Amino acid sequence: MTDHLQLFITTFVITLLAIFLMIPIANKIGLVDKPAGRKQHVGAVPLIGGICVFTGVALTLSWYGLPENVHYYYLLCGGIIVLLGVFDDFYDLSVKLRLVVQLLVGATMVYGLGLYVSNLGNLFALGDVSLSYIGIPFTLIAVIAAINAFNMIDGIDGLAGMMAGVSFVSVTLMMGVGGQLDHALLPMILVFALIPYLLFNLDVVGKGKGKIFMGDAGSMLIGLTVIWLLIIGTQSDSASFRPITALWVIAVPLMDMVAIMLRRIRKGQSPFKADREHLHHIFLRLGLNSRQALVVITSFSCMLATIGVIGEYLMVPDLIMLLLFLAVFSAYSYGLQHIWRIIRALRRYQNKGSG
Repeated sequence: MTDHLQLFITTFVITLLAIFLMIPIANKIGLVDKPAGRKQHVGAVPLIGGICVFTGVALTLSWYGLPENVHYYYLLCGGIIVLLGVFDDFYDLSVKLRLVVQLLVGATMVYGLGLYVSNLGNLFALGDVSLSYIGIPFTLIAVIAAINAFNMIDGIDGLAGMMAGVSFVSVTLMMGVGGQLDHALLPMILVFALIPYLLFNLDVVGKGKGKIFMGDAGSMLIGLTVIWLLIIGTQSDSASFRPITALWVIAVPLMDMVAIMLRRIRKGQSPFKADREHLHHIFLRLGLNSRQALVVITSFSCMLATIGVIGEYLMVPDLIMLLLFLAVFSAYSYGLQHIWRIIRALRRYQNKGSG
């Protein structure tokens, strides 16, 4: 336990130092986010959160020389994703180029570790659903989906970091209880790397003068890390939880991305077209400030992840957990699509009741 605490403290300190070092560098080289269009923050904000989080994790893993071979592949893939994100923050790369690099990173993960989604569990109560080699393209799609889900949800201060924290803590708990103790270290190391970022991003430290953003480098790194851990947790020889539980662990980012992309496709738009229709945007337009929206969405994410974890340990049948997830997603998607109609109806009902 003492050794683990040392790992976590080291990660925290390295990440914190990296932030202090990178803020002036980012301002000098122009790695900043300037307010324009959909971006309504005040002043130029350094886009260094992802770089600093990765630095903290990478140096900690390298310093202590953790024996898991998977960590070296993780640092390779994570480094490529962070580099892609930095270039995207600088040059606003095309969607096609980002997808190609994400696909290559997914392929490196699959073929480097020899690990992919080959079994979906007993989803239909008829026995395990085996994907065989179809699992390889399925995994590549899952990698791209997870990376972009966290990238898309990174729209208000702290949101991507808090969503990641919910996923990492859930995975740590299940891996720890399920016997994957060595693998359980990585998500907790990520949590301690995220804490310094959140302190600056949420203005707990610096009070505006030290504010930083995650950047595409950070949100894509989080997405990669989450799907990486979910595949290890559900598909390796020492798997500690079921594939259906993985959906609950990333429920909010996943549902938000799918619902928004389906809406864009129905409108004849590109599914990757940027807009202000995400869940956090709707809360802001309803009158909540960004901190209130963060609390509500994080609480919702915690609730769904808790349902997944409890379902895992009570061994609720996969089919029931799947049907429940689809019901939640359907309600979420409908609510997101008809939110203003719902709000007007509620206000009419409220006015009628008060009258």
